Amino acid sequence: MGNVVNGNKQGWLKSWPKNSRLALRLFVALVIAALSNMLISIWFDTPKMASIRRDNQRLRSEYNILQGKIISAEHLLADIKHRDQFVYRPLLGIDTLNIPQVYSEYNDSKYISLEGNDYSEDIIDGWKSLDRLTRSIYYASLSLDDTQDMAENKEEFSTVIPAIWPIDRTKLKNVSSLYGMRVHPRYGYWKMHEGIDLSAPKGTPVYATGNAVVQRSSWQPGYGQLIELNHGFGYKTRYGHLSKRYVSPGDSVTRGQVIGEVGNTGVSSGSHLHYEVRFRDKTVNPIHYFNKDMSPEAYMDLMNQLDKSMQNN
Repeated sequence: MGNVVNGNKQGWLKSWPKNSRLALRLFVALVIAALSNMLISIWFDTPKMASIRRDNQRLRSEYNILQGKIISAEHLLADIKHRDQFVYRPLLGIDTLNIPQVYSEYNDSKYISLEGNDYSEDIIDGWKSLDRLTRSIYYASLSLDDTQDMAENKEEFSTVIPAIWPIDRTKLKNVSSLYGMRVHPRYGYWKMHEGIDLSAPKGTPVYATGNAVVQRSSWQPGYGQLIELNHGFGYKTRYGHLSKRYVSPGDSVTRGQVIGEVGNTGVSSGSHLHYEVRFRDKTVNPIHYFNKDMSPEAYMDLMNQLDKSMQNN
């Protein structure tokens, strides 16, 4: 029986043309070779795969080194920024440079061309780190240039910085409104208050708080009678709700010079001076400039007044 079956099988195969039998044997051999190669490649690296793996490990190692250098540079820049903000600028009495765009991340569309391969995520993360580093370097460069300019012109800067009270403190009734968000006394809704209101009798002299050139002296909506001084170095001051103005655009004024009188003009609910300090066209809290000609006792008294004012508001 077995011989008959085997004979039938061999007869079936022999019934094929010789070329077909060769093709079948070649196909079977190729399948076996492919399966063997696949099994070998799964369990053992070929020389080519081993080389590729070594290259990948080397690239990964170089990428990690690059990331480490970027992080080190970011830490160094953070230290420079800290010294600039909390050492150099306070010593010179100047405000922190404000460039909001520096902190804005680029749109993801910038990195679309880097997508589409096994290393896209690492490459994109690397580019984002480099972009952040570039923006930080740009900020540090501008800030240090700014600080250097102030330092080189320290003598002139010391005369123009807003550094005294705009009115005689003995005439001050109270600090009626602080810098920041508040409920508007006339309109009844929350609104940013960009200065500080100093209540004083009508006619109280108003002083220029630093050497400057008069940029504006006119009636302005909301402010009423307004004087704006340009002190240079990015600083400007505004004096609003005046009853009288003694200076005109283009005039040069010196610190302590009387430029007007307290009044109740414009949108105002009582006699007071609205006083603003601006740095690079952005308002800053004038309180930070009031302690430059004050004793510690007078400064603490002002802080107590502000606390009471905040409680009332």
